[in-house]
Amino acid sequence: MKKNGKKILAIGSFMIGCLLGGIFSGKLLSKLELISAGRSTGEKVALLLTILISLFAACLLAIIIHEGGHLVFGLLTGYKYLLLRVGSMTLIKRNNKYEFKKLSIKGTGGQCILMPPESDDPQKAPFLLYHAGGGLFNLFTALIAFPIAFSAESMILKVFFLILGFISGLFSLTNLLPLKIQVPNDGYNILMMLLNPSERTAIYKMLKVNGLLFNGLTPSQVPSELNELESEGFYKAAEKLIKGAALIDSLDFEEAEKLFDEGSKDDTIPYYQLESRSELMFCKIMNNAPADEIDAVYDKELANFIANAGKTFISKRRQMYAYHLLYKQDPQSAEKEYQAAMKLKDTYPIEGEILSELKLIDLIKTRGESKT
Repeated sequence: MKKNGKKILAIGSFMIGCLLGGIFSGKLLSKLELISAGRSTGEKVALLLTILISLFAACLLAIIIHEGGHLVFGLLTGYKYLLLRVGSMTLIKRNNKYEFKKLSIKGTGGQCILMPPESDDPQKAPFLLYHAGGGLFNLFTALIAFPIAFSAESMILKVFFLILGFISGLFSLTNLLPLKIQVPNDGYNILMMLLNPSERTAIYKMLKVNGLLFNGLTPSQVPSELNELESEGFYKAAEKLIKGAALIDSLDFEEAEKLFDEGSKDDTIPYYQLESRSELMFCKIMNNAPADEIDAVYDKELANFIANAGKTFISKRRQMYAYHLLYKQDPQSAEKEYQAAMKLKDTYPIEGEILSELKLIDLIKTRGESKT
């Protein structure tokens, strides 16, 4: 019931937003004299095509501007570049070289991950500009785009800048206003950090852990003090994921199962809950749990989550490799997962996780061979 309520609220909010956006856009189009009964069929078709192309281009540009805002304000406050993602296309910097990789997270159109500056007191580390930078850049874009739309003579420019202004304003609102649907947005993170300094420590440590994994440390090699996020709020769920990953990397599947079992019951952040459930299934397989326990975890919702995330996350291919090889004992399906994982190791951006995943995949393969 609780999950259905959240889905209904999210769908309702989306529909209301679309309705208000349609009314607002219609009035602006009329104001700009783009809607006119006197237009020929050819002009109407041209206008429609202009709107469709502008929608795509403006959405893409708004995402780039948003992540660029995080990047600019982050660099200005001492953060170091790790990766910038638009859609699934991810630009990383490693060993002073830039490379393109692939990564995609449901509920996000982009991502800018930076390494925070060194600080003896994480609560005093700069955070506001980095987290607010994306929404602020979108707001600046909207304030620039609307005047251009009203003053431009060209229909194409009017339409494009009108749509860019509207989408940028929408991006700004949905990122700076505190929201938590699939994952917490920038505004929610900022609010939590302002209200509770312990959340600053939690997010600071999460960014540090991400940076160390990115640069080649495996989860079990990350200093244990960084895994203690000290969160008093919703990032307790993230702490379970970080600690669980370290346990799996250490091949301690029994303790990891206990931790992920706790995380699977915490629905504070749906994305983290699904991550916990996927690793819980894996741990149960590695611990030779009864079939009914594994089947209870691997339901339709989790299957869809793993299938979507498995397009770019090598961990999901590892989980399904174990599922097919060790649980279902289906070597053909397992081989497909293995080959998919081998492809992802070349495109996945986080080096430490790749090393950990390859070790786990080798262990699964060895266990599978011992059963035949």
